[in-house]
Amino acid sequence: MTLFGLVRHGQTDYNLQDLFQGSSDIPLNATGIAQAHAAFDDLPDVDWDVVISSPLQRAEQTARIICEDHALPFGGTDPRLVEIDWGAAEGQPVEEMERTYPGRSFPGREEHQAVADRGYDALEALEERFPGQKVLLVAHGTLIRFLLSGIIEQPLPSIPNATLSLVELEETTWRVRMIAGQEVDHAVKVVSREQNPRFVLEKSHLTPAQIAARSTAAAAAEGGLR
Repeated sequence: MTLFGLVRHGQTDYNLQDLFQGSSDIPLNATGIAQAHAAFDDLPDVDWDVVISSPLQRAEQTARIICEDHALPFGGTDPRLVEIDWGAAEGQPVEEMERTYPGRSFPGREEHQAVADRGYDALEALEERFPGQKVLLVAHGTLIRFLLSGIIEQPLPSIPNATLSLVELEETTWRVRMIAGQEVDHAVKVVSREQNPRFVLEKSHLTPAQIAARSTAAAAAEGGLR
């Protein structure tokens, strides 16, 4: 069994300004650097064997800070861990773009199932590379949310910056042990590693759960005024 820790990078100025970040290569801000240093505060100690990150600088910065603080080896980057490409929404205000394009139907957006699938591909490949080890992956909020949502089969809220989620992979059994610092226990066995997709990501999973709920409430309110 290989244990994966999924850490979302620290805060950036795009996060602070509530802009779609996605594939844009934005560095950590001062708060994000502090969050990276504090990422493991108040969490159970795990003897991580290696740290791997997305190649986007906010993730790699976070990973390297964690490695330096905890004397862990940095195992390089994996391009399959990059964040979703939001297409026309990249660098634009979240509220404005969601109002203009309901359901996050932004022109040029990367297909959400493809994002999840490359993430599952990465975990399976890393499980083969580091069998039985504890592998910390520093990646991105939407990618991590998609991976977890697929396994537990329900939409999730946004993953906060610098939080830890845990996934175990053994043969064809996927088990979520923690989501953003909160302990859970949800296991699913797929037929084989050739099964594609491993987990179907519904369109409802594209938008964080609390945003979806707020949008539904707003639509109901508007309907009541007509």
